[in-house]
Amino acid sequence: MSGFFQSDVVRETIAELTNLQTELTMETPYLPMMKEEQKKEHLQKLKTFLEKQKIFFFRISLSDDKDAIEMKNRLMDAARMFGVQDEVDSMDAFFKKLDTTIKELESNIES
Repeated sequence: MSGFFQSDVVRETIAELTNLQTELTMETPYLPMMKEEQKKEHLQKLKTFLEKQKIFFFRISLSDDKDAIEMKNRLMDAARMFGVQDEVDSMDAFFKKLDTTIKELESNIES
């Protein structure tokens, strides 16, 4: 394991992302049955997850560590399935689109 992934901050971030993703995945099948407040809490958790993903991607993008570069490449490969190009600006657009989608979901809950 490289120095990048041995960092306590990086390891904590990965653990947080993993935990949030697990929680979100487990809650998703129950969304149709959730009360409005529960749906809002789920969306707040989704927002937190997205913000942490943005920061993690930015941190990886700044690193010259070979394992971090490999991770960035794998993330970009996954993002390409959703139409994202190779540039970091495209990832920014991707994250903005996700933000917009979350805001739309939020407004649907409130109406």
